[in-house]
Amino acid sequence: MKIIMLICTFLLPLLVQANPQTVSMQPTATVKVMSYNIRCGYCEAEGTPQYWPERKFLLAHVIQTQQPDLIGLQEAELFQVADLIAMLPQYQWFGEGRDDGKTKGESTAVLYRKDKLKLLSAKTWWLSATPQQVSRGWDAHLNRTVTQTQFQEMKSGQSFYFFNTHFDHQGQQAQLQSALLIKRVVEQLPPDSKVLLTGDLNVQPESPPYLVLSQTMQDSALVAKTQQSKGIGTFNGFGRDPANPNPTIDYIFVSKNLMVQSYQVDHRRYNDLYPSDHEAVVVVIPLP
Repeated sequence: MKIIMLICTFLLPLLVQANPQTVSMQPTATVKVMSYNIRCGYCEAEGTPQYWPERKFLLAHVIQTQQPDLIGLQEAELFQVADLIAMLPQYQWFGEGRDDGKTKGESTAVLYRKDKLKLLSAKTWWLSATPQQVSRGWDAHLNRTVTQTQFQEMKSGQSFYFFNTHFDHQGQQAQLQSALLIKRVVEQLPPDSKVLLTGDLNVQPESPPYLVLSQTMQDSALVAKTQQSKGIGTFNGFGRDPANPNPTIDYIFVSKNLMVQSYQVDHRRYNDLYPSDHEAVVVVIPLP
């Protein structure tokens, strides 16, 4: 009996420590991220299927069925964000207009599940030589912004940075300099930071801006364990030019210390109606 008690007292704790199945693990979680250019609210004429008051319900349905934890919107005028939040009350948001840093112009708004993510910090800066001021950069046709945020996943306590952006559609120098600027900002974050970047970059894979970002981060479409949308482009143009295949210009990049569980381009239609002239890009990312 004394020998049995001795084993229980001194040896059992050592055996438990040696058994990896009994060692407590840190809580793990995943974050589901969407990048979505929703097409500006005043760009389509009343009476057309693309008119925002008509198609906003389709777009909200895409989000509701996907249930992403985090969404980077592009071309989002603030009244459009308000419309979406009214239909999707599980989300909170942050965004500022690109033309005054407040309410004017499109935004790169960020939506997040308020029951899963805690917003730690948020700010807007401009893709230009003076990023802290409302400004237009290089040969860009329009003001372009980045929304930079930091979140904490409530269950696991893991924190990460989330950037959302929209590059200029015309200025090639602006596109390249924008990528270089984002690369510098990401590289200045604390070492081993977890970083996510969503955006309509208006460039295709293997272009110089894409390659610049790939030096610091990785394209989720290339590294995802499950690729659900191989060969499907992200810009559809509302189907107005069916002769040309849809290019890929929308991306989700992740830092190299993160893996991607799955990648999807949600290209659904509703009786041949398009929610937007872009498809939603969706990835699932474990937070180690």
